[in-house]
Formats: sequence, structure tokens, C-alpha cells
Amino acid sequence: MDTDYLIDYVRGRVELPEGRWFISEITLYEFTRGTRDPAEAKKLLEEEFTVIYHDNEIIERAAEIMRRLRSAGLLVDDRDLLVAAVAIVKKLPLLTRNTKHFERFKPFGLELHPSAQPPEVGRVE
Repeated sequence: MDTDYLIDYVRGRVELPEGRWFISEITLYEFTRGTRDPAEAKKLLEEEFTVIYHDNEIIERAAEIMRRLRSAGLLVDDRDLLVAAVAIVKKLPLLTRNTKHFERFKPFGLELHPSAQPPEVGRVE
């Protein structure tokens, strides 16, 4: 799950589809840095979600994707790259509302969750 969807879930704007949910350590970081009590937020997220920490396979895949995108003249945010690499390596569909940012990772094996959708029209991100 990407941070944007997690924030909407916590704020009660969206429901989570049924199932077990995973977040990357990047999502954990992005979410907790914006809270008043990062330690408490981290604890609560770790109780509700399975956190996937970067291992060698994820790091190597992210580096490979970055090299290929850069050679094609495409720039990508490192956080999006790492979130995508986790989903690709662990074969997990990514739940995000920011589909535009993640489309570029589909040729590398990224699958977007069927509930993934762009933000509502008129909504400011």
C-alpha cells in the first residue's frame, strides 16, 4: 500500500479491501514523519500492517529499474521507486491513488491493485 492510500484510510476517506495488507518501510517512514507522535504512529502501523523492510533483492531490483529508466531519460522519485520495487519483488499488487506515478513501473512487473484509482476530480493532493 502506498502512503497516499494509507493516509486516506486513516482519515476515513476510503476502506481497505478485505485481506492482509503490507506496507513498505518507505510508506512507514512517509506516514510517521507527518504525525505528532511518530513513535506511536509507527507502533500502531506495525500492529495493523505487515511492514516489508528492504532486503538485497529489493535494493538490487530498484537499482536495476533506476538504471533502465535513467537510460531512457526518465526521472523517478526514489521513494516511489522503492515502494514499486517492494511490490514487484514480493509479487504484491500496489494499492495507490497515485496511479500516474506508478504506471512507469508496470513494464518491470508492477501490478496495481484493482482498487487503485486516481484521486477524485477536484480534490487537492
